[in-house]
Amino acid sequence: MPLPTPQQLFDLRGRRALVTGGARGIGREIALALAGAGAEVCVHYHTSRAAAEELVGTISAAGGKAWTFGGDLSQSAVANALADTVRERWGALDILVNNAGDLIQRSPVAEASDDLIERVLRVNIHTALYTTRACLPLLRQGQDPNILNLSSIAAHNGGANGATLYASTKGAIHTFTRGLAKELAPQIRVNGIAPGVVLTDFHRTHSKPEMLTAIAGNTPLKRIGEPHECAGAALLLVSPAGSFITGEIVEINGGLWVA
Repeated sequence: MPLPTPQQLFDLRGRRALVTGGARGIGREIALALAGAGAEVCVHYHTSRAAAEELVGTISAAGGKAWTFGGDLSQSAVANALADTVRERWGALDILVNNAGDLIQRSPVAEASDDLIERVLRVNIHTALYTTRACLPLLRQGQDPNILNLSSIAAHNGGANGATLYASTKGAIHTFTRGLAKELAPQIRVNGIAPGVVLTDFHRTHSKPEMLTAIAGNTPLKRIGEPHECAGAALLLVSPAGSFITGEIVEINGGLWVA
């Protein structure tokens, strides 16, 4: 009996994958990994149209298939329109990656405006809920269908320096992942990844260099993560290699959480 090859374990040829917030950062690297494993990828974006189109060009130039969809998924009508577009293009969906999210801005809860609270909740929770709900009929028609949610180490430690609102939403994503895994089993698997501090536009915008230096010093691997270092775990969870994994959150933080 021949040994299974990495290509077989991670073979996504013929699979259809939707990555929300897929134009930049961790979402971009996940989209590249899925395309590299053979999946056709829908790269969703909200404001980063140029980056999304550049990514589709990169995937196409390498022999893969990808296309874009733009819109604010914190609005249920947009999530429904995205699902309708996927249905028209593919007929079904195999992989949903709920990656879209943002800190918006750092603020102590006592100083947070109603607008900020609403925006943080909508971009991090409503987006995942609306997109998942809209795509479930498509996933039920898919091949080995599964969902991957993006959480954060902040779900464990409550965040820092004005990130409590964001951390609270990521705690909700943890719960959403585990509850949904039970609700949709055995047909649809649901897992998550929880990155630690990874150098993306998120931290370039919201974190001061001295804060990142201090975090790197407290991390056992003594550095900040890179976006591509989250893509391997994502690929494992959505591929045949992860076929008996559901309801799990994989921590990707260089040991910061255990430290």
